[in-house]
Amino acid sequence: MCVFLAVFVASRRALRSRESNTTYAPPLWLIALGAALVGLAAAGVLYAWPPSRERRRIAVGAAAAVAGFLVWRGALIYADGANFDIDYPLLLGLSFEDIGTGVMSFLFAALAFGLVTDRADSAQRVVTSAVLVGAAAMLVDRFV
Repeated sequence: MCVFLAVFVASRRALRSRESNTTYAPPLWLIALGAALVGLAAAGVLYAWPPSRERRRIAVGAAAAVAGFLVWRGALIYADGANFDIDYPLLLGLSFEDIGTGVMSFLFAALAFGLVTDRADSAQRVVTSAVLVGAAAMLVDRFV
């Protein structure tokens, strides 16, 4: 597994981008489009799951997903994360950029649900909602 990761990180595309001194920075319109689509997808999956059809939960989940997407995108731009945007066939075509978006959106949603909207609810409901938000964000980022 470590060999596959080493090959992934040291790919030709990544080496070429380092040689040409380009900085990883997608266009602003693409970041805005991605953030909007992540928010809509998060709202959609929360609405589709019957226990989470409250307007407040949907709004908080969508906002958490957008915040997670933007924070992860900002970290990638700051760290020049061009190597993270390479699709990896062993992960069903997901890149580490896509996975990071899902993880960050999950984290923000879990904190928002657990500390704001669902303090009295069970952990299972909080985590399930956060997983749905993270999965939606990862799926949208896969295609944006």
